[in-house]
Amino acid sequence: MKLIQTFLFTFLLTVVFSCKKEDKGPAENNGLVGKWKLVESLLDPGDGSGTFRKVDEIASTVVEFKANGDFKEVKGPIYSSINVYNTYKILDDKRVELSLRNNPQMQMPPMIWYYREVTPTSLTLGFGCDKPCEGKFVVIK
Repeated sequence: MKLIQTFLFTFLLTVVFSCKKEDKGPAENNGLVGKWKLVESLLDPGDGSGTFRKVDEIASTVVEFKANGDFKEVKGPIYSSINVYNTYKILDDKRVELSLRNNPQMQMPPMIWYYREVTPTSLTLGFGCDKPCEGKFVVIK
């Protein structure tokens, strides 16, 4: 009887410790909502000759659109400016408005960004520059 109990106990321990955690696969976002990392950028001189180029890690930016309307942008270490916008509102299927909430000392006009090519894992954002400027983003956890 002890032999059977020992065998069952050993078998049970082997099964428990050999199980792997389920891989949930790659991260995915729902529309704009989620966390996005800049991987390519386009800065056009105004004549249409600009092309997307890979962004170095020190220049990469992470943007996060939360479901409750909060917005956060963390810029790469080469940028000295800080983002003042902390909320967003989707205007239509191409535009999102960034604005400042709860800071009466700063009178900042809203900023309009353009978005396209939204998938659960990638997004292209236009930053409202005078000349064409866009960024391609990928989802991150």
